[in-house]
Amino acid sequence: MSSLINNAMSGLNAAQAALNTASNNISSYNVAGYTRQTTIMAQANSTLGAGGWVGNGVYVSGVQREYDAFITNQLRAAQTQSSGLTSRYEQMSKIDNMLSGSTTSLATQMQDFFTSLQTLVSNAEDPAARQALIGKSEGLVNQFKTTDQYLRDQDKQVNIAIGASVDQINNFAKQIASLNDQISRLTGVGAGASPNNLLDQRDQLVSELNQIVGVEVSVQDGGTYNITMANGYSLVQGSTARQLAAVPSSADPSRTTVAYVDGTAGNIEIPEKLLNTGSLGGILTFRSQDLDQTRNTLGQLALAFAEAFNTQHNKGFDANGKEGQDFFAIGKPAVLENTKNQGNSAISATVTDGSAVLATDYKISFSNDQWQVTRLASNTTFPVTPDADGKVTFDGLELTFTGTPVANDSFTLKPVSDAIVNMDVLITDEAEIAMASDKTAGESDNRNGQALLDLQSNGKTVGGAKSFNDAYASLVSDIGNKTATLKTSSTTQGNVVTQLSNQQQSISGVNLDEEYGNLQRFQQYYLANAQVLQTANAIFDALINIR
Repeated sequence: MSSLINNAMSGLNAAQAALNTASNNISSYNVAGYTRQTTIMAQANSTLGAGGWVGNGVYVSGVQREYDAFITNQLRAAQTQSSGLTSRYEQMSKIDNMLSGSTTSLATQMQDFFTSLQTLVSNAEDPAARQALIGKSEGLVNQFKTTDQYLRDQDKQVNIAIGASVDQINNFAKQIASLNDQISRLTGVGAGASPNNLLDQRDQLVSELNQIVGVEVSVQDGGTYNITMANGYSLVQGSTARQLAAVPSSADPSRTTVAYVDGTAGNIEIPEKLLNTGSLGGILTFRSQDLDQTRNTLGQLALAFAEAFNTQHNKGFDANGKEGQDFFAIGKPAVLENTKNQGNSAISATVTDGSAVLATDYKISFSNDQWQVTRLASNTTFPVTPDADGKVTFDGLELTFTGTPVANDSFTLKPVSDAIVNMDVLITDEAEIAMASDKTAGESDNRNGQALLDLQSNGKTVGGAKSFNDAYASLVSDIGNKTATLKTSSTTQGNVVTQLSNQQQSISGVNLDEEYGNLQRFQQYYLANAQVLQTANAIFDALINIR
């Protein structure tokens, strides 16, 4: 009789546990990161009776999370790639929208400038046409500045985004380390049973962290997560969280970069090429590969335009018979000394041929008693040796080296980064426009003006290979193509994430229809065991009544 009652009670307890699990699944349906749970039942130990081994009902061995580590890792890898592509595409599309504007674009302003110059060539002695050219020149310079400022503002926004990302990473790392500690302690208290709700919270935090910066998870004995960034830097080690810092770059203090906080060595800058996944990786890739290239191409165009126009303008004569002067002011190359340099060397740079200057920054480093120059846009490196005067020339630039370098000293050369910010129109008096090629020919001489106009279609003015119009059209086209490619890649990777997410949810997600079915099934199970108990009671009553 006792076996009958015990079996029924074990079934009731198991049914109650299963109903509780099903109801918990249903109530947690909308909780982000929740993993469906299943009540695991097992046979109780049998008892040897007169007729053999007799069953003793059932017991609940645990509540299991429906979790597939393999699919989860695949999903994380896809999510961090998707997040990086989406982040980069969102930033790139802003540049694309700005450059492709039809009414306020640089192409429109440049066309207006040369149209005004064409009018002046046809009416070289007309003061109104001369004044109109000055006005169009100012409009062109303002458009250069507006476009450049937009890109500079984006650079600042990248700095802000990096700082925000680092704060989020540190916050997630601290929370995960804290959960590691709680899970470890509670698992010990629970005789090996893990707190499923904390496991879900930890996995959700890892997922959110992974979308900012790609991470890899290794599981220690006891279920503790050790988390490293994809580049190998540890973020979480058991209950200890490592920290990152957003710091000024030693190569360019105007830019924020990511450093690993080491208790002994201090802030160690992480090479940005190692941070290439997650939204942080997308932002850094956008800055180094897209934003820099756009800014440099725009600066190259401005420099080539101003230098070519000034050179030709200086060959002519103005309305007063005086030699032409520079028409435009343009910014000079910038050389940034790495803040970690140990030597006392210095480098200065000037432009010798604006048409030969390339749209790239350079890293100039000293190692093995040799200066090395790396074009950052193409990652090509070549050695240079200063002459007796300390001078070196390449790519339309002349560098002057002074002082004594130490191994691993480095500089960043930015030939055109400040070209536009310091651009201006120097001619304010219409009589100073040098349209004539002979100082005695008078105001009607337009031959130098025609030479200025011919610069518009000169195919070797920019980078020694393109005209002004072609260079800008190529920039807009390249940006458009890259944006379209990023959009396609982002969409494709997003579809991969969706597929893997659906696959993961088919295992770990809550299906309300399924849980409703479980409720009915376990309700029937409960009622059946209650009926067994009722039967036992009836038999017991019958035995009592025999007396």
